[in-house]
This record gives sequence, structure tokens and C-alpha cells, in this order.
Amino acid sequence: MKKPKHKKGAADKAGSNVPALFARALIDHQAGRLDAAAAGYQAVLARDSGHPHALNNMAILLRRSRRYTEAETCYRQAIKRAPDDAAMRSNLGCVLVDLKQDQAAAAAMTAAIVLRPDYPDAWFNLGNCLRGLGDASGAVRAYRRAIAANPAMAEPYASMGDFHRDQGELGQAVDCYVAALKRRPNMLEAYNNLGEALKDQARLSDAAGVFQEGMRHHPNNALLHGNLLFLLHYTPGLTPDDIYRAHAAWNDRHAKPLLPAATRFEIEHEPGGRDPERRLRVGYVSPDFSTHSCAYFSEPVLSAHDRSRVAVICYPTSDRHDRMTGRFQALADGWRPLTGLTDDEAAAAIRQDRIDILVDMAGHTGNNRLLVFARKPAPIQATWLGYPDTTGLTAIDYRFTDAIADPPGAADHWASERLIRLDGGFLVFRPVIDLPIAATPPSAAGGGCVTFGSFNNLSKTTTEVTRAWAEILKRVPGSRLVIKSKALGDPPTNARYRQMFISHGVAPERVDLLARIDAVEGHLRAYDRIDIGLDPFPYNGTTTTCEALWMGVPVVSLRGTHHVARVGASLLTHCGLDELVAESEADYIAKASALAGDPPRLLALRQGMRDRLTASSLTDAAGFARKVETAYRGFWHDWLARAPR
Repeated sequence: MKKPKHKKGAADKAGSNVPALFARALIDHQAGRLDAAAAGYQAVLARDSGHPHALNNMAILLRRSRRYTEAETCYRQAIKRAPDDAAMRSNLGCVLVDLKQDQAAAAAMTAAIVLRPDYPDAWFNLGNCLRGLGDASGAVRAYRRAIAANPAMAEPYASMGDFHRDQGELGQAVDCYVAALKRRPNMLEAYNNLGEALKDQARLSDAAGVFQEGMRHHPNNALLHGNLLFLLHYTPGLTPDDIYRAHAAWNDRHAKPLLPAATRFEIEHEPGGRDPERRLRVGYVSPDFSTHSCAYFSEPVLSAHDRSRVAVICYPTSDRHDRMTGRFQALADGWRPLTGLTDDEAAAAIRQDRIDILVDMAGHTGNNRLLVFARKPAPIQATWLGYPDTTGLTAIDYRFTDAIADPPGAADHWASERLIRLDGGFLVFRPVIDLPIAATPPSAAGGGCVTFGSFNNLSKTTTEVTRAWAEILKRVPGSRLVIKSKALGDPPTNARYRQMFISHGVAPERVDLLARIDAVEGHLRAYDRIDIGLDPFPYNGTTTTCEALWMGVPVVSLRGTHHVARVGASLLTHCGLDELVAESEADYIAKASALAGDPPRLLALRQGMRDRLTASSLTDAAGFARKVETAYRGFWHDWLARAPR
């Protein structure tokens, strides 16, 4: 078929018309034809380099592509031609936030508001800037001004919900998220954060309902679905089979379609190529390279790795950065943040780094990058530490555990990964700071009255747990209970828990409900108030159990059916405290009550606890690292035997 000949004339004159070119580009932009829109805006700018609206819209496309510096340049050029356009100044503020220039961003938003005092978007964006700058009260005032300017706007309500949740004001956070969803019933962020706030309040069934409703609107959102998976572990009555099937369904929906049909890894580019004994490049992917509970377990391993056997490359997946982050950076042979990268870009970066073994340390928790693992960027992939269950991903080959947390047999059928059971436990612990144990238990100073306690997330303290703890208090005359959790700083949540114990026949003055203590030293010193730690169930504590033992407090734990309910048994057994592991709820109540009635035993446990721990596998970082490295070498040998040359 012959191509029609191009004739000069009216068409050329129309094509050179800037308003027509801009209108055509705008139509393409609104229809989602972004490449065509970009070409159209460029055609406009070729004829009028300062066209403000073409510059503004071109900047929107550049920002979408994360070309933030170029977008900033376009916005500033547009503002020169249209200095009274409030929207352009607000847009400039948004890209300055992307560039982490919060002060300049706030100035741009303020300039937009001066031009247009009733501009809700600018007030909302200013609120976000002020929040990033630490001006919480200013941020809330800005959000309220945005709502006053546009009561139908959902975003300020959702952001105020985030603010209240960060402050531990969960009741107000829930109200804000509900208000956001009333205004925009399909708002993804509001569903995610409302579900999380309800979980923080231990309103587990309400949280599950929110996540499920959110998935009805967003069936392909992996994060929302993953939050529901995590919630299942807090819920009594679910079987390990139920939970495994839910994880497998997540994999089928979100991860399995991303797994390449055939993957080639160019290991021959590495020194030694296929040498089975060469130094391995191990990548650790985590959102928690900072002062976080996971750092108590990951930092000792990274510090103890034999660098002649492994090179350690850290891939942070969150922007949290503090003094502890500096310690991790000093331990790493390579440091490559994945924040700001798409999953495809992150997978490509890992491939470029020639990683041999890639280790997930988050599972289905916040800021995870499981969909990077789904793309199989490394020949061998494993998961450890950050999540108390299988990931469900068939793209992940191994999961570290031990024979107590995951007994051989049934547990192997509840994991998509091959379970690697480490002798001596699947964790090694080192506190961020070292404090001495209080010389005597609080019961000695309190006239023999024993104090029980738990510092776990409140979402683990279910109705079944409070019932068991109330029974323990009733069996031990004069005893008290201390529960400490960030969520208890929320007055409605605090009142609800106090009423729960009253309904079980426990006088309110026998239960102390404490909010979070931010300082690490203050948090650890709070264990001085406790004689006996009570592990929640079915979701056991991990960091809290290790902290309690480190501070001299024995912990009673109930052994359950699967990993999340057996971590306490694992920790206690590997410290030689298996007599504190109960096999039923009745046994749990009996063991706690009996220990409370034996002051000499309590004192001996407290005074000998630090020596017990330092002699155990739980604090043997070098020994644990050697076991992990031996496992890595086995993974490598197995892969070499299977991989085509």
C-alpha cells in the first residue's frame, strides 16, 4: 500500500499553531497517552520556550518519571512566565519535597497560599511539608485549613490520621481514616492505615474487615493483601493450614506472574566463577537498618560474618536513618538503598551487583520488597528474621528456623520455602545498649507481692490472653500486672483494656497500663518493675522475651502449633529454661502461679540470668554466623549442581 504524499498548506499552518498543539497534547495527557503528550508539549516549547502551561504539564510528566531535578527546572521556568499562578507554585513545592528540600517546599506552598488563600491543595501540601519538618501543630492547622477550603477533600483527613497514629492517638486516627473513606470510598492509603490502626488497638476482626473491603476495591494491591496476611497471626482459632493457604494465594495473585520462565545468572563474571569455595556475595534486604527491634538480631550476625567467606551488601528499603544506621553502614561491604526504585529497577540493581544469595528480612511487614524477590534477581534467595511465617513465595528458596519453632514434619508443609533448621536456635541476640540487672526483684521490695508483666504490642494481647492473665492474678493474692505498649497511650484503648480486666474480676488498681517509653534505656529499665514476664499467645514475643531475660526477668510461654506460637518455646529452651514452657492454657496459668509462689527460685533466676544468657547459643554471634555461613555454602553447592553451564 502506497503511503499518502504529504502536502504542504493549511495542515502545516494549523500544526504550527501553539494553542492547537497544546490542546492536542493536553488531550493525549488526559487520555493517558503520556509519550504522545510529552512529544506534544515539547513541540509547543520548541515554538514558545516559555509557554507556562506546557512547562507545568511537562514537569508533571517528568515528576511521574522521577526526573525531579528536570521537573523543578520546568516549574521554575513556568513560574517566571506566570508568577501569579498558585497551582504552579504548589506543584513546585511537591517536587521540592521529592528532592528532600522541605524548607524550600514549605516556602513554595506558602507563596501559593498568599496568592490564593482558599487553595485546599496548597494547604494540604503545606501540612505535609510541616510534618516532615517536625512542626506537628503547624501541620494539623494546615490540614484543617485544607478541609475548611474543601470539606469534600479526603487527603487531609487521611494525613491527620497518620499524624494521630504516630502520636499513639489511635481513636482519633481511626475517626480521621473513616472520614477520609466517606469522602473517597476507594482510597487505598486510608484502607491500609485504618486497618493498621485497628490492629494496633487489638480490634482484630474490625481490622480484617477493613483490609478485606480495601481488597474489594484494590484486588491487585500486594501491600494491602500482605497486611491482611500479617494480621492472621494475631487471630486465635486459625489453623496453620488456613494461614499457609492464604500466603500461597498471595503468591499466586501477586508474585508468581512475575517469576521469569528462565533465569540466567552471569556468575562467570565474578572472580572464580563457578568455584564452589569462592567468597560469596550475600545481599540483605531490610527496612530495619536502624534502631529497631530487628537490629537486636541482625547487627550481631553482620558484625560476626567471616569476610573471607562472604561479602555483605545491605539493601535498605526505608528512609529511617539514625546512629544505628551508621553502624550497619560500617559493617557493610556495599550499601545500596532501594528506596525510590521501582521493583524492576531494584531487581536490576541487585542483578548488576552480582549477588549470589539474597536474604529477605521483612516478610509481609512494612516497607518490604517481596515483589523484588518475585523477580528472582539472585540465583539463591532466602528469608530470615523479620516475619514469623512463610512468605508464600515460590521464588524464595529457603527459610531459616529451628526444630522447636518449626518441628520437622507438618511444619514443612506450611512453608513454600525449604526450612533450614539451625542447631541452637534461629536467632542470636545483642541489645543495642548494655545495662546491669537490678540486684533484687521488685517483689522483695514490695512485701512479697509479685508483679507480672508484658511489653509486647497490644495487638498480641487478645481477649483470650487477658482472660488467662486475669486468672493468674486471681490465683496469686496481692499480685499485680504491668502492660506497656504504645497503644495504651490512647485513652479509649486504655479504658477498654482496663474494663476487660474488670470484667474478669480483677480490681483496676492491680493493673498498670503504661504507654510507650521512647528512650531505649528507660524502656529496658522498666523491666526492673517486673518479677515474671508473661508471653502472649498465639503470637509470642521475640524481642520482648529476649529483653526481659537480658534484664533478669524469667518469662512463661505457651507452646502453640506453629512458628508464631512457638518462638517463646524456642528462646526459652535454648537458654535452658524449658521448664517455663507450658503445653496448655491451664499449664501456662499454673506455671506462672507456681513461679510467683517460689521467691527463692525467682531470686536465683534473676541473679543468674545474665550468666545463663551469655553462656547460651542465644548470644553466641560468632557461632551463629558460622552456622549461617555453612548453610550459605550448602545453598551454593546445591545451586552449582543444578545450574546449567
